[in-house]
This record gives sequence, C-alpha cells and structure tokens, in this order.
Amino acid sequence: MNALTDARLALLRRRMAAAGIAGEHVPARTVAAPTANRAQPGTGEFGIAERRMWRIYEFDQDSVSHNIALVLDFGDTYTLDALVASTELMIGRAAVLGSIVTVGADGVARRTPSGVRGRWADRGRVWEYGTLPAYDGRTDRDGVLAAADVLARSPFALTKEPPLRVRLYSRADGGVTMILVVHHLAVDDTSWPALLGTLTTGAWPEQAGADGQSAADRPVAAVEDALRHAQRTWAAEDVRFPLSGDLPALGAEESWLSPMDDRPGAKLYAPVAPEHRTALDEVAREVGATSNALYIAICALGVYALTGAADHVLLVPTDNRRPGDTPDRVGYSGNIVPMRFTFDPTSNLREALRSGVAAVYAAMEYSTVDYGAVLTALRGAGGRFPVAEIMASVRNAPLRGIPVPEGASVSCRSVFNGVGNYPLTFAFEIGAFEIGADERVHLEVDYQTGIVDEEFAHRAAALLTGLIERIPDRLDIEVGQLVSALREPEVI
Repeated sequence: MNALTDARLALLRRRMAAAGIAGEHVPARTVAAPTANRAQPGTGEFGIAERRMWRIYEFDQDSVSHNIALVLDFGDTYTLDALVASTELMIGRAAVLGSIVTVGADGVARRTPSGVRGRWADRGRVWEYGTLPAYDGRTDRDGVLAAADVLARSPFALTKEPPLRVRLYSRADGGVTMILVVHHLAVDDTSWPALLGTLTTGAWPEQAGADGQSAADRPVAAVEDALRHAQRTWAAEDVRFPLSGDLPALGAEESWLSPMDDRPGAKLYAPVAPEHRTALDEVAREVGATSNALYIAICALGVYALTGAADHVLLVPTDNRRPGDTPDRVGYSGNIVPMRFTFDPTSNLREALRSGVAAVYAAMEYSTVDYGAVLTALRGAGGRFPVAEIMASVRNAPLRGIPVPEGASVSCRSVFNGVGNYPLTFAFEIGAFEIGADERVHLEVDYQTGIVDEEFAHRAAALLTGLIERIPDRLDIEVGQLVSALREPEVI
C-alpha cells in the first residue's frame, strides 16, 4: 500500500476516466459526503453507505472483490418447487435484489426494477435467476462447486443485471442445493435474517420491512468531531504501516490513489476451541468489554506480536443501518471505523486489554459518521489516505439466528472470490455452518498473496490462536514478555 508504480497510476487514472472522474488529481467527489443520511422511501435512491459502495464499484466495474457467494444445502423436507417459490418471494419483497442501477442526468444513482424473471435451466431439476453461464448439465457436488466458483469470480454489470445470481439444483438423494451470489451493494451482514429466513421458512419475516426494526438509533456525531478524532489518532502524521514499520513515502495527494487496487488473495481458517471461547467471555467481563470488542483488541495484540508494531491502525467494519433503512429497500449499510492501538510493553496483559478495548470504544463513538464523509473531510484538510494495511472484524455466520422449521436441516458454506481486499484481514466468525449445530467461533485469515506469503499468514493465525489460548491464564504477565514469547516459533 506504500507503493504507487507508473503502471498502477495509469490503471487508476483509466478507472477514474471511465467513472467520469478525469484529471491528474482525485477530486473530493471521489469520496464525497452524501447530502442526506437516509434513503428516501419509494424513490430508489441509495442510502449513505450504498452511495459509497457505488462509487467504489464505478472505479472498477470488473472487480469481483465485493461478490459474496454461498452454497446452501437444504435437507429432504424441502422441495425444488418450494425453494423456487421462496426465492421468488425473497426477490419480490426485496427491491435491492430485483433491481438494476440507473444514473440520471442529475448524476444520482437509483434502483429501478429489472424485469428479470427466473427460468428453468432443466425443467423440474434446475432453476436459475440472474446472469449465469449456460447450465452444463452437471448436478454432482464437484460440478455444483465448480459453478459456484465461476459465479463468485464473475463481475456484476449492475447497470444491466440485478445484483443477484441463483441456481437451484434438485438433489438425487433428496433436498435442494442453492448457489447464491450477491453483490455487496445489495446486502450486508444484517440482511441475512430477512433474506435467508425467507428461504428457510417460505415466508417473508413481517418485521423485516418495518421501520425501526434495524439497529438502535445512535447519536450521530458531527463530521467535524470525527475529523478531529481522526487527526488525533489514526490520521496523525506519525502513524506507520504495521507490516513494514515504515512511515508513508508517498505525498498526501498521491496517497489517495495508492490503495485503490484489487490483488489476488488467499484464505485460511483456524478454529477457536469452545473452552477458549468460554474463558474469553470471562476475560471480557473482567476488563469491562463485550466479547466482540475483546476480539478486536486481541487482533490488535496479534498485530503487535506478529510485527512488533506496538502502535498501529486497524480498520474495523461495523453495521451502520439506521431505523427505516430496512434490508428490503436498503442493501449495504456498513461502515469502516479506523482504530489506533498503542500498547505499553511494560504493562500487564489485563491493562493492555483494557487499553485496547478503550481504543475500540473511543473509535466507535464516531461509527455513525460514514467513512466516506470522514475521508472527504480528511482530504480537504490536507491529510493522507489512512495508513492501514490490516482489517479486523467480528461477524455472525450467515445462518446464525435464521429460523428453520422443526425437523428441517440447512447448511451453508462460503465460496471465496479469490480477491484480497487488504494485505491482511482477520475475521472472527460466530455461528454454525449448519442449522441446529453447536455454535462455534473460527478465525479466518485473508491475505493478498503478492504482499503476504502463506508462511506469514499461517504464523499470523498461530499467533492469534496462541493469544486466545494463553490470555485467560496470563492476565498478570507483562504484555511485552508474552509477545516476545509468542514470536518464538518453537513456542507457537
């Protein structure tokens, strides 16, 4: 993220020109703050976060970095006809899924009904919706997964096709398998209860489209306050890249171009044992934190152990859905909250965790201010693009909390799109891969293979899981001592 080659600069300028943003420099319009926080009901206008996501899409319409792909297996209490009906109900009730994007003469992007309808690829056996390659006749597991992989890695033309692709297969052993691929513009993690719940129950949840059913209405901080917080913390001039430890070499103006690039990525998984999760819940209570805040603080400690950077910035995604911005008419409602962590190596682990959690809560005071608005203000003040290489998150598994009729079974697996959005990403996912199974936590490590190699990624996972195992019994140890021990390979 600290390099801007001539070839990369030329690519980014071509993207800017294609998006109607020509010029040597990136104007404020590229991260423009929206004029209103709320989408206007019935107009098809985007919500605040959707506008930011749309601008990202306009920069590179061939990107697949925001494709979300799932393979869902429904047990033998489900039939193909019933799942077709449920899918059509889901699309019909959620305007975000059945629309294309049109940009008017005023430059405002809006959703308009696509008119796309589902169809039989093989009557009675395979049904599909959206833009998909021709059905190849394969219904075996390997064939289904191969099709899912192709769809996950195929870009959406959002001005010509809806942001959803579905293929339903009737299985010979009973039940139905679904490939579901959706562009992030149409969904976020808070969308799944309404959308997947419609598939599992065959009914649209009554509360899903009701005003006020989304996240509680939090006090909205002013952009100016968020800018001052940024300049004091994550946007200060002394912030270094955590992976290299370097100060940014690019000027402030150039820095706004350098991160805008997709790179090939890879993913690995590491389970968190149930007993370790239970022990961490006790630690969270002791340090005055929610479990989610503690996991983010542990990610920050993991970065310290991995890189030696006791002072660094993490990017943390968070839900920013407002009451009334329901998933039937507002899709992506996420936000990004940069957080700066500073650890004292001589403090004990308990104090370090409290410090980390305090940094999380201090940053979250500004979570209602959209990231794009903060970036606009920061750039206007002469600041550089955030000096961050690592994202950390805690999220629900797609099936967590999804209603399922008694006696039915549903399982889910994610399909990786092959893109690394950041050099390194830590994500703790909470839930189960199958309805009715015991809830568990696992760590996902995503990484850009051109920046982080496989050995480094595995070491990152080992350090984080090592922290998780050791924290409950070592709260009185000096954090620098624990980090030094963890960085020794034989200790891991």
